[in-house]
Amino acid sequence: MSTDIEPFADQTTSVISEENQSKDNFITNRLGMSNVRQALSRWWMMLIFGVLGYCGALYYMSIVPPSNEAVAIIEVSMENSQILGKGVTVDRMTPAIVLATEASKLLGPAILAETARSPEVQALQNAIPPKSSWKPRYMLTEEELAFKPASSVETYKLVNRMARGWLSISGIRDTSLIEVRCKHPDPETARVIADTLIRVYSEKEEDLAQVGSNDVFKILKKEGDAARQEMEDAEKALQVYVSALKLSEDIQADRANVIAIRQRYLRKHPARIQSEAVFNDLLMRFAREIKRSSARKSEAPYWIEYKDQLDALEKIIDTNDDEDAVMEAADEWVLLAQSALATRASLLNTTIDQSRAQYQLITKRMTEIDVADNRPMSNIRIIEPAFIGLAKDSVRLMYLAAGSIMGAVAGFCIAFALAVIDYKIYDVRSAEEASGLTCLAAIPSSSTFNRHSKGSNWSSVLQNDSNSPNAESIRNLRASIILMGKKERNKVLLVTSSIPGEGKTTISAEIASAFAMNKENTLLIDMDLRRPKLTEHFPSLKDAPGITEVLADQVSLDHAIHTSPIPNLSIIASGGKAPNPSELMHDSEMHDLIENLKGRFDRIIIDSAPVLPVADSRLLSKHVHGVLLVVRSRKTPIGAMLRARDLLNSAGATIGGVVVNGMKRTGGGKYHGYKGFGEYGQEDYGYYGSDEK
Repeated sequence: MSTDIEPFADQTTSVISEENQSKDNFITNRLGMSNVRQALSRWWMMLIFGVLGYCGALYYMSIVPPSNEAVAIIEVSMENSQILGKGVTVDRMTPAIVLATEASKLLGPAILAETARSPEVQALQNAIPPKSSWKPRYMLTEEELAFKPASSVETYKLVNRMARGWLSISGIRDTSLIEVRCKHPDPETARVIADTLIRVYSEKEEDLAQVGSNDVFKILKKEGDAARQEMEDAEKALQVYVSALKLSEDIQADRANVIAIRQRYLRKHPARIQSEAVFNDLLMRFAREIKRSSARKSEAPYWIEYKDQLDALEKIIDTNDDEDAVMEAADEWVLLAQSALATRASLLNTTIDQSRAQYQLITKRMTEIDVADNRPMSNIRIIEPAFIGLAKDSVRLMYLAAGSIMGAVAGFCIAFALAVIDYKIYDVRSAEEASGLTCLAAIPSSSTFNRHSKGSNWSSVLQNDSNSPNAESIRNLRASIILMGKKERNKVLLVTSSIPGEGKTTISAEIASAFAMNKENTLLIDMDLRRPKLTEHFPSLKDAPGITEVLADQVSLDHAIHTSPIPNLSIIASGGKAPNPSELMHDSEMHDLIENLKGRFDRIIIDSAPVLPVADSRLLSKHVHGVLLVVRSRKTPIGAMLRARDLLNSAGATIGGVVVNGMKRTGGGKYHGYKGFGEYGQEDYGYYGSDEK
């Protein structure tokens, strides 16, 4: 028996199976590109906020006087501390730390106070700007706009203004340069304050650095003597351990030979006795040297931490009669003493090397100092005196540009935030990102779909305007369904939505007519028994027997199938009103009904009730080959679509994909959340059996 090859069906089944298995892993991309596009679509909001930002910048410039910035550049010498003989510690300071230190010293209270008291600053007539006001400057009087001289305020007030607003010091990265900036409404005041600050600081540093060559030499000599003394003390201490170190080396060299002889000969063998006698003599001499060295006053503090352990081992050696125990204790004593000796010798050698290097460095500096030169040593040098930066017009343009840009950015952020909190489907990308399902088609919003007079039968958009984008979108949907797999695998399709008003009935009628025009014998069934809409498209079927009568066994199936004006398209209407539609949908009866219809028609399209309000679609989904989930752009909440998807998956449905309806529709619709889902068939639609208004 041959097996049919079903490439489309197998691939589709595999993809759908993977989607069902990983449905819990789909995460709604609330910060994706779809929200960016939605935010950019609100360009008018960015334009409004950009204009508001421009106006805000104009108002800011009207209440804040124009600020002028004077910039001076100085260079900091990194070698001054080394001349004074402090290089051992200063060498560890990085240039960044040195620059930060100098910047902090420049803004010290003493420097600022002396700068404020200097004659140059006291002579400034425009030092104190007028008080700030919320009123624009053009509304203020000349008296309110007048500056005050520096001599009219106390020194601490002037220092406070300089420290908290006018002056700023910063180092230029990867250089030894420092920028001194002074911001002030008056350009001359800014320049004078910056230059005076540098002059005062430079004079202070020169006064502190003017040390005579004799004093420098004394400082260096004192440091050199201390380094030489430390080196000599370490050398003397090392001489104490010369004999002990030599004996330790001999013991280390003879230990392996003694161990080998002990393993080869018995205890009373002459060779072993002679070898152990020589080795024990070395150990005794080593022990005497260790005790002699550790007894010295300079070395006693180091050996005090080993004293208790060594004494305990000596006690075992002197009092224990077990020869093996004595031998083991003696070996342990020697190993501990050798370890302590090696550590002490290494420490002394390191101290000698460091002290010698320090002494040589200080000696070299002493030889490089020109004792006869008693010039003052300053660690800063002025590279550029204070100069005024950008012109007023440039600053004005920068304020206006910054205000406009910040306003536009604020508008975009608000638009983006609205897009993020607006949990609705807007386009194909947002539908696919949210659901993890394939979009089968995007249907534009147009009145072409509903173009029929009241009382007359509906006609498909493929008949009314076959060359329109709407007609092409229906053809795309038909092609997507065909490419889902072999016809036998996708003969019965259920069209539903998450909430009412998403256009599922129109999509059902359009796709059924599309298959009928494709010369396929098609059946359209209205299974929305709660509030049937298909009879509005075909008014002639309003009172005709339908699926309700068939399921209630009141009429035969043949009497419920009606022809339509569209060739190859048959329709089963919803029929009369049922007390409880869910009770009519028994599994066995529905299965027999669908199997009967599958043998008569090439395609069966079922228009069913929305998923969230009622369970009808979930009951029907197990009897169809695939489910098409219709969502309406700018109306369907993402949460509603995801909930509908999960309910269908839990019912065992095979979801073929989503159909995004009303793509270019500007209106949003009244269903913005979950409110009203449970009212389907109740308050909005009336309870079955109640009187219709």
